[in-house]
Amino acid sequence: MSEVRNVLVKLQALFALIGFAALTPLLVLAAILGRLIAILCCCSPPKSIEGEVAVVTGGGHGLGRAISLELAKKGCKVAVVDINLSGAENTVKQIQETYKVCAKAYKANVTSHNEIVELNSKVVGDLGSVTVLINNAGVMLHRNSLDPEPADLQLMIDVNLTSHFWTKMVFLPPMKALRRGFIVTISSLAGIFPLPYSAAYTASKAGTLAHMRALQMELVLEKQKDIHVTTVLPSFLRTNDEVTELTKSIGFNSIYPLISAEEVAQRVVAGMLRGEHEITLPGLTSVFYRLIYLLPSDWQIRMTVLFTKNQIKRFREVRS
Repeated sequence: MSEVRNVLVKLQALFALIGFAALTPLLVLAAILGRLIAILCCCSPPKSIEGEVAVVTGGGHGLGRAISLELAKKGCKVAVVDINLSGAENTVKQIQETYKVCAKAYKANVTSHNEIVELNSKVVGDLGSVTVLINNAGVMLHRNSLDPEPADLQLMIDVNLTSHFWTKMVFLPPMKALRRGFIVTISSLAGIFPLPYSAAYTASKAGTLAHMRALQMELVLEKQKDIHVTTVLPSFLRTNDEVTELTKSIGFNSIYPLISAEEVAQRVVAGMLRGEHEITLPGLTSVFYRLIYLLPSDWQIRMTVLFTKNQIKRFREVRS
């Protein structure tokens, strides 16, 4: 009897697989059309954040600085947070030279829950309740990529992933009380397409994506429809000299050119205001990765290695 049941289960699975395969072209077409309609029509009108208070972690340089400036352009009061206070102060200076909004620099280690609690108290006292949170602080490269020290691995996981739990625990409850807010997490396409010899980075970015998807579901269940969560999945950015030089030396820019911080910041803030759940850069990657995920896992690995093996080999040579 059990053997018959097993056969029936296998047949059901086979018929389901055949049905799914038959529907796949329609699903792909629907995904592409949906993406095009969203781009062309921008159906959701952007919300105003003028006068709101934004916290930007890692705001002392690169993408964090560009997002801080873009938020200030929209009329936000900006708390620029960085472990490097002078960098944060430089960002604030640029904001104040260009826009008539309040901005202040804060030094904080995002891996410390206590420092995030203290940061929130200072920002509320100086600027008001935080309703926009940009989780941007991150670490990309180890000093030794092929054989990193345990402390370097732990730091990457703490900055890239654990810190997002601390900021959520501190900044989300007041947003829930106010029944409004925005949370933006800067993840990476590495969270979808794994980077060989960068396992900690890949895992931490995949973790942020899963974390934000879970949070989105929680907010739906709690009927917090005016708290919007956006995960940003960019390719390599032209924001760090070491990363820029590395991507050029391994030939990654032959696959896709590096994206500027200003371009990403504009897209991130615009998408945040429209309530987009996920933003991939470049945009068509959102369709490509869904197509890849339809394949068996071993095919996914083989196809990724097929198209990137030269860059991976060069990366190993450069970083060894």
